[in-house]
Amino acid sequence: MRAIRIAGVSMVLGTAALVHGCGSSALPPGGEPPPVDAALCSPQAEALEFHGAVTPADAKTYRMLPFEVTAGTGRIELSYQWTESGVLPSTPLTATTLDLGLWDQHGYRSAEGFRGWSGSRQGRIDNDQVPVFVEAAQAERGYLPGAIEPGVWSAELGIAAVAPEGAEWRVKVECKAAAGVTPANDPVDAGHVARIVPGWYHGDFHMHAYHSNPNAPDWAGFIEQARAAQLDFLMVTEYVTGAHWRTLGAVQRANPDLLIWPGREIITYFGHATTHGETPGVIDYRHGFEDVTLGAIQLRAKAAGALFQINHPTSFPGPVFANFCRGCEFTLGDQIDWDTVDTIEILNGPVMATAADLGVPVPGLQIENPFMSTALNLWDEQLRQGHRITGVSGSDSKGVEPDQAERERRGYGSSVTAVYAESLSRAALTAAIQAGHAYVRTRGVARSPTLEFSATTADGQSGIFGDTLKVAEDVPVALHVRVGGAQGQSLHYLRDGRVVAIVPITSDDFEDHREVLREPSSEGPLGTIWRIETRDLASRTTLGNPVFLQAP
Repeated sequence: MRAIRIAGVSMVLGTAALVHGCGSSALPPGGEPPPVDAALCSPQAEALEFHGAVTPADAKTYRMLPFEVTAGTGRIELSYQWTESGVLPSTPLTATTLDLGLWDQHGYRSAEGFRGWSGSRQGRIDNDQVPVFVEAAQAERGYLPGAIEPGVWSAELGIAAVAPEGAEWRVKVECKAAAGVTPANDPVDAGHVARIVPGWYHGDFHMHAYHSNPNAPDWAGFIEQARAAQLDFLMVTEYVTGAHWRTLGAVQRANPDLLIWPGREIITYFGHATTHGETPGVIDYRHGFEDVTLGAIQLRAKAAGALFQINHPTSFPGPVFANFCRGCEFTLGDQIDWDTVDTIEILNGPVMATAADLGVPVPGLQIENPFMSTALNLWDEQLRQGHRITGVSGSDSKGVEPDQAERERRGYGSSVTAVYAESLSRAALTAAIQAGHAYVRTRGVARSPTLEFSATTADGQSGIFGDTLKVAEDVPVALHVRVGGAQGQSLHYLRDGRVVAIVPITSDDFEDHREVLREPSSEGPLGTIWRIETRDLASRTTLGNPVFLQAP
């Protein structure tokens, strides 16, 4: 055996095994990884195995495990496992979680080199799962088919969370012979217009699908569930990968009355974000690894034409929930440009949360999602600071709910964002979303009230959700609200994030009118911010984007 060092990582190479120590996520001087001396992976050789150990200090870092693929390889399989070192059993709040990914000969810092990511859900030897794989003709969910070229590839081990007493891990790589032809790309037509009329269109801004869960429905099943939820546009936000960007063209053509809008969820260990729209040149997610930052990912994704969204910003905060939901709380507010954030999830997941949703041992518990209130507080604060961000909702569903009741509670479209757009097209929806012409229906299309909100002035200005009116300090503005299907609920007016009036809703076709003023003492750069919500005894039922009253 001979010892070498790769980017600060101690390794020992044998005939078919590598022992991998705790490494560094720092980029070496000069900004380029050093030359790699990697073990050979060949159909004629035994499988390679990497071994190592991690401690809590290693959490939120990555290990790149290089191996050299030889000519004649047509299939690469990855599998792995970990074993916690402590004598006491772990709990969901203390457990180790390690993630798995793969990069090809183009390099682990190149978008062209990305071949897939499966998190901790696939390829687990200790859970009797089959390996993940890539071939020219096909690949495991979350991974990309394509030619298996000779060169140095890298298995990626993400150290998401580590139990208090550490863990030992093993990654197995096997190269096999296989033949096949890579399928031609068939992306959706980004210019597709599903409907040409103006109107309210409903979407779920956080939908995982085929590539995010081994039990997720196929694309026909995905469409069936989306139609049942009365969705008009489908934001397909798979974990990390862009594999679906290449294949959804046929699904769009088979469903011309719907708008399919592929994106991806950017899973960092410090907070999650989404890009709505294909960004083939921007695939990274590993904030803190070498010189990767979410801010740089945001900048490049926006330049590629995508919308940028902050997901579940206040959900499962650390340190208590750090191992339970890795990176769910958004802690990168100082790393991004809030002025180019388009949307933020003010509701993620079900509006009515159970003990299982919250990870607490309270049988029978069902309460309003507690992370909605904290997300609304964060959104209100960002608005007061002058960041014009549209509030949206996302189910975060994988389409695997066991029955109809659970689909209605937490499946696709269990909450929706209604957007008023000039047509059901990506261009029109983008303009409407960025304008804030939207409100959230927290219980989906069928079970939530409808909402209209407008503002007018004596000099002829008017606007709806998201619009700005220019008015002097003492000039009244007329607000008009119409609520459908909410008899017995209450209408709440909020000024600059604080409730200032509550009105009982006395009919299923209810209207309320009132005159309001700017409030210079509390307003920020966007002016005085007026928004509305409806509620019943259990939870909020709608959440409106604001109208802004600014000085002339």
